[in-house]
Amino acid sequence: MLVPLLALDVVANGPGALDAPYSLGYAGKRFTPRVKRANNTYGSHYFVSFSAIPLRKQTGYYKNTMVSLNSAAYGLTENLSVSGSLDLISLIRARDGGPVYTGRIQVCGSTSDLFHLGASLTYFNARVPVGAPVPEGTVVPNGFFMAMAMVTVGPKDYQLTVSGGMTHDGQETGRSPVINISGAARILANVMLVTEHWIFSDPDRSFSAHAAGVRVLGEALAIDLGLAYDKEFTTKVTAVGMPFLAATLNF
Repeated sequence: MLVPLLALDVVANGPGALDAPYSLGYAGKRFTPRVKRANNTYGSHYFVSFSAIPLRKQTGYYKNTMVSLNSAAYGLTENLSVSGSLDLISLIRARDGGPVYTGRIQVCGSTSDLFHLGASLTYFNARVPVGAPVPEGTVVPNGFFMAMAMVTVGPKDYQLTVSGGMTHDGQETGRSPVINISGAARILANVMLVTEHWIFSDPDRSFSAHAAGVRVLGEALAIDLGLAYDKEFTTKVTAVGMPFLAATLNF
């Protein structure tokens, strides 16, 4: 397991990631490669969700997931950021309501290195399978708004975020809250364990989605490798969910 992660580390950080080459050792001694520890500049986000750790002013990132999903975020001020995403496959395929895309504005700040608070408003141009079945012929909105409050505990290398809020589709407010729980922990010099969980609750029908994987850190580039799971969509790819690969480029 260690060798593939070190190989990804070289991709993210360049050939200089290893300060010393591997050797077979001698006299029974085990080799110890020294890995350059990258600065973690990715603490503001997980796979698709965000933490309350703010993006720095006039900094941002572009993220590509499985070629199709393209997203970007930018810090307008030290406490205000905007982000958006677009799924390219939904541009090609005929889909009622147009392509899948999101737009988001977030305000957040830190009271200390260990405690961060935020609030966000997101528009998601897609439907989530929540609630009672809609009768055939009923006109439904193409997407919905989601207002969330969030708290992040911990520094950028070891953090846990809990978010909660409500949805509104332009006609009515969701009957139950939306909850997001995400976390990240640095388990190796340049490798983080990342996990993300969404729960859209409803008295008639709820929907949940989960993801877990690793993030290989580089100074300007990070690589995510993980598995996403839900009962409606990703299990159509494999029985255990959909593997995914993503690259994040800072700017």
